[in-house]
Parts: sequence; C-alpha cells; structure tokens
Amino acid sequence: MFSLAGKVAVVTGAASGIGLATARRLAAAGATVVLSDINDAAGDAAAMGADFVAADVSDEDSVASLVASVVEAHGRLDVMVNNAGVLLTAKGIDSDATEDVRRMIDVNLFGVLFGMRHASRAMGPGGAIVNTASMAGIVGFPGLSTYGASKWGVVGLTRYAALEFGPLGIRVNCVCPTGVESPMTGDTPDHWAVRSQSLAHQHIDRLATVDDVAAAVHYLASDDAAMVNGHALWVDGGLGAGMSIEMIEAAIGGSIRDGNAIIE
Repeated sequence: MFSLAGKVAVVTGAASGIGLATARRLAAAGATVVLSDINDAAGDAAAMGADFVAADVSDEDSVASLVASVVEAHGRLDVMVNNAGVLLTAKGIDSDATEDVRRMIDVNLFGVLFGMRHASRAMGPGGAIVNTASMAGIVGFPGLSTYGASKWGVVGLTRYAALEFGPLGIRVNCVCPTGVESPMTGDTPDHWAVRSQSLAHQHIDRLATVDDVAAAVHYLASDDAAMVNGHALWVDGGLGAGMSIEMIEAAIGGSIRDGNAIIE
C-alpha cells in the first residue's frame, strides 16, 4: 500500500524535522529520494541510500538548478515535496521585525511557488506535488500573523496550482499540521507559546510528531491518492473541528466534565 517504487522524489527542508522524516518514509516506500536543504544533509541522505543537493528555496535560480540536477541524474521527477519553512517570531503584526517577515514570506511562500513552478515543468502525467502548509494557514493563532499569512498563501497556491496542473495529470495537495515537536518549533524564541496554543485548541493531548506529518505526505504523494487534488489535509488532532474542552472551561470559568455545568 502507498508504494512509491520506481518514483523519483525531492524533499526540500530535508535536513531535519518533517522534511527528514518524510524523506526517510518515501525512501522506505521504494522511492529514489533527493534531500535538499540550505544545511548539509549529505550524511542522512547516504544513510538511506539517497542523494543530497543543496538549495535555497527562496532563490528561484537555486530551485531551478535543483530540479534540473535531479532530472539529469535520474531522468525524471515524480514527487515534489515543498516542505522548507521557517518560523522566526510569534509576536504579532505590531512587533514582528520586518526582516523576519520578509524572510518567512520568501521561504514559506515563494519557496513553495518556485518549487511548484519548476517541478511542474519537469513532471509528466502522474506527478504529485505536496506542500507543507499549517493549521495556522486555516485558523488564526494570536502572535502567528506573519507565519500564518505565509501558510494561508500556501493553501491558496496549492488550490490554484491544482486547477492549473490537474489537466496536465499533476496533482497538487498540501498538509496542514498542528504544532509539531520538531527542531523548527523548538528553535523559535516563542516555542512554549506556540506549543501551548496548539495543545489548548486540540482534542488529542499531544503535539503531532514529524512521523505523523510524514505519513500524510506519503499518502498524498502516492498513486493511492490518485483522485485527491487541491486538498488541504489537516493533521491537527481535531483542532479544526471545534472548541476544546479546555477552551470551553476557560471561557465559563468552571468544569463541564461532571455533566452539571450550564453554558448560557
């Protein structure tokens, strides 16, 4: 099930976190995988029998070169996972440094645009593009305005690309994770704020793991998802389904777990 045998896949942002977990999962499913990142992932690539090509997704020429090198080396490109992303601040519209705002838009949004543009030119029918968005691109979280805006853009670009590339036989989808225990969230100065917001909204009492997200990417990349196109797959522990018990109890200032609370 979800075999990727015979397929060539590229994963950006593959030096750690979701990207590295995704690369390992796709390789285990039989794909020939190329890891890409601005950081060195050659050792991890070698360990899974994959290749590494350095690239900066915010630079279109770098992305074009990445795709061209993959096609030259392997003769084709079947799966493109546009995963590279940054979360530099979680302060809000009035406080985010402008240079941080520009960097998040350049990497998170333009990086996906460039990846889709150049991958689609190299793919034939049956190709699959999977972008990493976020639940912050579906619902709002205080402080995550810039990051959220970049991920809303990813969701929108995914849907438009599905309309444009679908007639070419290329599917485009995205995953929208809740808070994930990964180096990216751990490195942000506002890690605990991001973590607590995610947990407060969810109905499963843990953050997602990188393997949870990799599993969703794997499905969307596979031919088993052949009729899934333009979809934003929530990997969210129920966050998008409605208010959590914790949020309701905070709002009413009491417990609803004993069945006696009245909500007016």
